[in-house]
Amino acid sequence: MRKICGVLVLAPVLALGVMTWFFVIRGSTVQGEDGRTVVMLSPSDRAFFLSEMRGWLESVQGISEALAEGDMKRAAEEARAAGKVDMSEIPGSLLRSIPAEMKTLGLDTHAAFRTLAKEIEGGKNGKEALKMLSGLMLNCVGCHASYRVEAKKE
Repeated sequence: MRKICGVLVLAPVLALGVMTWFFVIRGSTVQGEDGRTVVMLSPSDRAFFLSEMRGWLESVQGISEALAEGDMKRAAEEARAAGKVDMSEIPGSLLRSIPAEMKTLGLDTHAAFRTLAKEIEGGKNGKEALKMLSGLMLNCVGCHASYRVEAKKE
């Protein structure tokens, strides 16, 4: 009887662990021929994801331009906008498809933009802010070196 109870308790826990690994940690990925992990997304999730990446790139350009012009207020505003994340706007299917390391990198990047905004508002000069932006960009470079996204065939 004890063995049956143990199995009845262990089986759902094991199933939950496998499902968590498959849907939350692993994501929907394959190994690419270029050595990067290919994240397979639905066409709509891919469009959403790439739109977010273009938004970050536009923010980096805006921050760089503002810093070059000495417009610290605008640099902080650009950084703050890039740092915003509303999890309710992100499709659940996208979150399930992205591997855990990529999710962590994305959230760290949002946080780095918010930190940059706070530091600029706190008096960082343009050179210091540019150095922080350069460090933040290492997240972008690392992600693009490790991952690429492709649309699933539907």
